[in-house]
Amino acid sequence: MAGDVLGISVSGLLASQRNLSTTSHNIANANTDGYSRQRVDVVARTPQARANGAVGTGVIVSNVGRVYDEFVAGEVRDNTSSSTAFNINHQYTSQVDNLLSDPNAGLAPSLQSFFAAVNGVADDPSSASARQVLVSEANSLSERFNYLDDRFNTIRKGVNQDVHNMVGEASEIADSIAKLNDTVVKAREIGGNTPSDLLDQRDRLVEKLASLVSVRVAEQEDGRLNVFMGNGQALVIGSVASELKAQNGRNDPDEVEIVFKSGNGAESVITRFLTGGKLGGLLEFRRGILDASQNELGRIAIGIAKTFNDQHRLGMDINNDLGENFFFASDERTPKVLPHSRNEGDTLLGAEITDIDKLTISDYELIYREGQYKLIRLKDDKLIGSYSSLPAEVESEGFRINKISGSSLENGDTFTIRPTRLGAQNFSTVIADVGKVAAASPLRTEANIGNLGNAEISAAIVHDTENHVFDRNRSKLNPPFVIRFIDESHYEVLDNSGNAIPFKLAAVPEDSRIQTDAEGHPVTVAGKEQANPPGVSTVLEYDPKKGGDVFPLPDGTDFGFRVRLSGEPKGGDTFRIEFNTDGIGDNRNAVALAKLQNTPTLANNTIDYSQAYAQLVSRVGSKTHELEINAEAQNKLLTQAKERQESISGVNLDEEAANMLRYQNLYQANAQVIATANKLLDTLLNSFR
Repeated sequence: MAGDVLGISVSGLLASQRNLSTTSHNIANANTDGYSRQRVDVVARTPQARANGAVGTGVIVSNVGRVYDEFVAGEVRDNTSSSTAFNINHQYTSQVDNLLSDPNAGLAPSLQSFFAAVNGVADDPSSASARQVLVSEANSLSERFNYLDDRFNTIRKGVNQDVHNMVGEASEIADSIAKLNDTVVKAREIGGNTPSDLLDQRDRLVEKLASLVSVRVAEQEDGRLNVFMGNGQALVIGSVASELKAQNGRNDPDEVEIVFKSGNGAESVITRFLTGGKLGGLLEFRRGILDASQNELGRIAIGIAKTFNDQHRLGMDINNDLGENFFFASDERTPKVLPHSRNEGDTLLGAEITDIDKLTISDYELIYREGQYKLIRLKDDKLIGSYSSLPAEVESEGFRINKISGSSLENGDTFTIRPTRLGAQNFSTVIADVGKVAAASPLRTEANIGNLGNAEISAAIVHDTENHVFDRNRSKLNPPFVIRFIDESHYEVLDNSGNAIPFKLAAVPEDSRIQTDAEGHPVTVAGKEQANPPGVSTVLEYDPKKGGDVFPLPDGTDFGFRVRLSGEPKGGDTFRIEFNTDGIGDNRNAVALAKLQNTPTLANNTIDYSQAYAQLVSRVGSKTHELEINAEAQNKLLTQAKERQESISGVNLDEEAANMLRYQNLYQANAQVIATANKLLDTLLNSFR
C-alpha cells in the first residue's frame, strides 16, 4: 500500500517538476522573437488489474510540445513576403518620384526655359545675345537629361547591389534550414519527442527567407522541411540546399540576374519568376518603374533631338549656311542591341529609329530559331513579328533591325533590343557657335515690281533641304526658280537659265498635247507650234478664283518646298523663288522651332514633349501613392496575422505566473504525499521490530 502511494506520488512529483521547468522556460523566452509557448501533455499511467478492479498507478509526461498553428504561421509568412515587397518597392519608387517631380531637379523647368529661349530668337533673330541664351539653355537642357539619366543609373546600381546582398543572404538561410532539418531529425531520434526550440529556430529562418522572397513549404514525414520558390524551384529538399547566385546579366552586364543552381549542377535564370519579399519588390521596381521611366525619359530626349534637328536643318544660319544638327543625332546612334553572352553564332546586330512617334518605352527580345527571327515586346510579352532576313523594318514599333557583322547564327541565339534606354544619356548640344543657329528660312519669294495683276505668292515652306536643288556646300538654291504667267490661267516654272521646267503629263487626248524640244521648250514650225513628244508639257493651269499650290509638279516632282499663288495675274507677271541670302532678320524657322514645344510628336502623334514628361511624372506619382496604400494595408494584415499567432503561440506572463503557482502547489502536494507514504512505511517496518 505504501509502495503504491510512493510510486504514484513520485510520478506526480516528476510531472509537476516538468511543468514547472517548462513554465520557467516559457517565462525566460517571453521576449524571444519567434518563440512558441510550450506545453506539457500528461496522461495517466496504465492501471494495474486487481480482483476488486483496476488500480491507478500515477501519471506520466507524454510530450512536451509547442503551441503552434501551421495555418496562422503560413499567413504570417505570406504577409511578410507581401509587406516587405511593397515597402521596398515604395521606398525606391519614391526616390524616382521625388527626382522627376522636383521643381528644381526635374526636366520640366529646363524644357520650359529652353523653348522660352527659342521664342526669344524668334522675337529677335538678329540678336547675338538671344542666340547665346538659346545655346546656353540648350546646354542646360542637355545637362538636365544627363543628370536625370545618371541618377537613374545610380539607383540601378543600388538595386543591383541590394540584389547581390539579398541573394547571398537567401542562399545562406537555405543552407541553414537544410542543416537544421538534419538536426531536427536527429533530436527526434534521440529524445523521441518533438524538438520545439529547434522547430521555432527553423520557422524563424523560413520567415526571414520569406522576407526576402516568396516561398512555399512542405514538411516530409520524417520532419524535414522542403522549401520552394519562383515557379517551383526547390531551394531546400531535406538536408540539401540548392545554390542561388546573383551575376551580371548575360544580355547586359549592367543588369543583375539571379541564377538557380540545382543539386545536379544545372543552372537556370529565374529572375523573372521571383515574386514577393525584398527581392521580388526590387525586381518589380526595376521592371515596372526604373526601366520604364528611363526608357520614357530616353524617348523624350530622342524625340526632342530628332524633331528639333529635322526642323533646324530646314533653316539658314546667320552665315547664309543651311542649318545642321542642333543636337546629337541620338535617333541614329542610341538604339542598343545586346547579344546574349551564350550565343553560338558570331553575328552582331544593330538598330536605328525610323519613326519617332511610334516608339514605345519597351525593350525587345529577338530570338533566332529555324531560319526565322522572332521579335517579342518584353513589356507585354507580345510577338511583334517574324522575319526571314535582315534588315527588317518594324513599322509598328518605329525602328529597323540591321545586321552589322558576322556570318553565322545558331538556333536559340538571342538579342536584347533597347531603342530608347540611352536617349537621355546621349542627349547633347553640338552647336557652340551662336552664328550657326538657323533661325531664318533658306528661301524667299517676291513678286516682280512690274507685275500688272494683283496675284501674290506666299512665303516658301521648306520641308526638305536634302533635295538636290539645295546646295549645302555652297549654300545656295540650284537653280533658283521664276514663275511666269503665260496668261491669266496658265504659267510656267523657269530655272536659272530661263528655260521652262518640263514635267510628264498623265494620259491625255493626242490632239490636246503640246510638243516641246529636248529641253521642254515649245517647238515652232512655219510660224506655229507643233506637237512635241506626247505626254510632256511645261504649262500649268491656274484658277484665279481659287489660287493653287505650285509644287509638287503634276508628275510628282518635288523640290523640297511649297509655295502658293493667289489672286488674279496678268500675262507676263513673274515671281521669284531664290536663296534667302543675308536674311538676318528672318525668323520663320525659329518660329517653326518654337512651335515644336506644343506639337504632338510622340506616342502616335498624341502628345508633345511636355505632356510626355508630365505623363511620366504622373504615372510614377500614381504608382508611388498606390504602393504607399498597399504597403500600409499589407502592414496591417501582417500585424493582425502576428497578433493571431501571438494569441496562439505567444507567452502570457500572467497565465504563466498562475501556472507556476498551480504547479508549485501540485509539487508540494505530491511531496506531502511522499512524506505521508514514508511515515506509513516507517510505521509498518517498526511493527516488525
